[in-house]
Amino acid sequence: MSEQPQDPQLIDNPLYLRRRERADANKPPMRSDPLGAVAAVRYPGSSDRNEMMAGIREQDQDLVEGHFGTIHYKPVTVAGVELKLEPIQPSIGTIIHGIDLAVDLDKPGMVDYIRNLWLERKALVFRDQNHLSRQDMVRFVEYFGEVGAPFGEREHVPNSPHDMNQQIKDPDIPDMLILPSDETVPNAASGWHADATWQVRPPMASILMCREAPPVGGDTCFCDCYGMWEGLPKATKEKVEHWNAIHIGSVGHQMDGVTPKSVHPVARTHPETGQTALYVQQGFVKHFAPEHEVPEGEEAKLLRQMKLQEGRLEYTCRVKWEPGSMAWWDNRCVLHSASGDFWPHRRFMERLTMLDADKSRRTPYYDPERRPS
Repeated sequence: MSEQPQDPQLIDNPLYLRRRERADANKPPMRSDPLGAVAAVRYPGSSDRNEMMAGIREQDQDLVEGHFGTIHYKPVTVAGVELKLEPIQPSIGTIIHGIDLAVDLDKPGMVDYIRNLWLERKALVFRDQNHLSRQDMVRFVEYFGEVGAPFGEREHVPNSPHDMNQQIKDPDIPDMLILPSDETVPNAASGWHADATWQVRPPMASILMCREAPPVGGDTCFCDCYGMWEGLPKATKEKVEHWNAIHIGSVGHQMDGVTPKSVHPVARTHPETGQTALYVQQGFVKHFAPEHEVPEGEEAKLLRQMKLQEGRLEYTCRVKWEPGSMAWWDNRCVLHSASGDFWPHRRFMERLTMLDADKSRRTPYYDPERRPS
């Protein structure tokens, strides 16, 4: 028997009911989905969903919560608050311990310090923030930018009935994207992407709060797009640095049946740091702009080179979720991907999109003269 969904709005939702048909038929998740593939590795040889769930849960039943080991962190005092800055990976990602986002952002200098650290580290994680309400999350966004629609700018607001992430609505915070995943209808955005690059002006950033975490798996990984650009062969960079690429949304991003499309530079100048990011992520990019007249074979080879940069270990950090952990990443120079490996455990996340308060910085561009010396 399938479990009850994580939110009452899903009980009679047509998309949820369609997707749960596989569970009601006692079939495991499809192996073409990472959630199903990992489950088949963990409990091989079974086509019985209930047997597989029971077997995986038995493997995980003795897990207990604990903290041990050694971390390296930088102690910093800001506005009288003692912070511990734990780097996750050399070029990207820092966990900030010791801050209470409900009160400490009002202290002089704290917002500027956090923003500058975010620009440097590209992705920040705040632990022990489960006391924050959804309205507190809105307030956090407003310290650093503007709250956007669930996918950024309001010129194209997806209303696709095919996207599981748009089925739960908070009437008080309609801009929040609520991301459920349970044993009946598993759900994870397990492919490298930057949010909504199919928008003409993609959002500056996103914040993601974990309310329910699996005991193992379900991490989110972040990839440094500066490193992706630097890692390309020199000849490739010289060839493509002034090119554009076409970004196309999926059926889940349609608005009134229209699939969004935009054109952005392959090499993107970060409007605040001046650094160059590879702005081609192949969740949404399949082609370069037609004016470049790239032969099909050459296009495939170049896209392959760029694809191989996605998720390279040297550019990537991995965040393990706990209830009350919140991440904030720079969508202009970071790719992210959920790890679809946690079924049949549950995961429940809340996301807000952040727009740059300076509207002049919202449109992607490339300016080689702005590179840091």
